Amino acid sequence: MRASFSKLFCLALPAIVLLAGAPAGAQTKDHAPVSLPSARVMAQDKPGSESWTYSQPRSVFAKYRSVIVDPTTVYQGADAQFDDIDSASRQKMASVITSELRQEIAKSFPSPAKPQADTLRLRVTILGATKTKGGLATATRVTPLGFGLSALKSALGKPGSLTGSILYAVELYDARKNELLLAAVRRRTPDPLDVPATLSQDETVKAVAREFADGARKRLQELTQVGR
Repeated sequence: MRASFSKLFCLALPAIVLLAGAPAGAQTKDHAPVSLPSARVMAQDKPGSESWTYSQPRSVFAKYRSVIVDPTTVYQGADAQFDDIDSASRQKMASVITSELRQEIAKSFPSPAKPQADTLRLRVTILGATKTKGGLATATRVTPLGFGLSALKSALGKPGSLTGSILYAVELYDARKNELLLAAVRRRTPDPLDVPATLSQDETVKAVAREFADGARKRLQELTQVGR
């Protein structure tokens, strides 16, 4: 019996390794999220990547001076990628991202009660997420070797070991005309040197939300030249 089990395990091992090594989010490496309104106009930035983009010419953004941030939504398409993360946790992620975005964007852009001629509408959709391996992820940062590897990954813009991620879409519209101006799909993880972000899934989401909101505000400033 033991010999048979060992033989079976050996036969199964290659399949286990293949599954473990399979890239998360294969769908967005093959195509843009099929149920996303902007999917048909986005182009893949690099073959095999999860990065997709559409943008109107830069000059189009010059007239905008205010931004309405819609509540972040959770993607319901068949190609969603949530790694066994339950519905309540997904909604919590969405709430955290909405809160961080509104606080950060408000530093540079007013949010009118009704769309004006110079108003952008920002919509974020969470397409998927992977879990942080709490404890294990932290342990990979606190040893000298682990810290060194994390510093290298940070410099190269690569994700940290065992830390979760969020896959999301950003869509930017003319708020009055509902005309799509920009769309992008990206996957984001906390900086590998952000040790608190490795403590739990909630801390990972908070870190991603903060970094994303800061980056979104700066990108909007760059496009519109507000505050420049």
